[in-house]
Amino acid sequence: MALLMNWVEMIPRKMAKSRALLGRRKSGKSVIMQRLFNILWNQNGSVIPFYLEIRDCDQWLLEFANLYYRTFISQYLSFKTRTPLAFDNQPWQTAKLIQMAKEINNLNVIENINAFQDCYQAERAEAAFNWAIGTPSRLAGLENVFFLIMIDEIQYTTEYVFS
Repeated sequence: MALLMNWVEMIPRKMAKSRALLGRRKSGKSVIMQRLFNILWNQNGSVIPFYLEIRDCDQWLLEFANLYYRTFISQYLSFKTRTPLAFDNQPWQTAKLIQMAKEINNLNVIENINAFQDCYQAERAEAAFNWAIGTPSRLAGLENVFFLIMIDEIQYTTEYVFS
């Protein structure tokens, strides 16, 4: 954990490179990521954590994009407002996300949600997916913040996410 925390400290200085946790099944990789998420959320520091576990079940690309997007925005607004997430880390519904962004007067997030919803409601799966995965980078630039993106079981995207 000390190694990971030192690495996280390099993110705002733009000196950190991507990392992967590799290990056998049931060796504790997920627990390490969840613990790192909790530490960073509680520190309320300059690096905002985002954690997503990809499930091992068939998922349409559009629905996966929606899950990724709402999970990211939920965790971001949770961090910004210091509002704890649900026990099971389920993302908030879009209406609640818009309401929370309005409460803190975050126009960047409101505009971003509206743009994503345009793609999602038009069922433009690839556009929605591209918007969802690009949102952390977009918001980092607009709001001068840093994100640590942790995706657990990323290998499942090639097996279970379809378009």
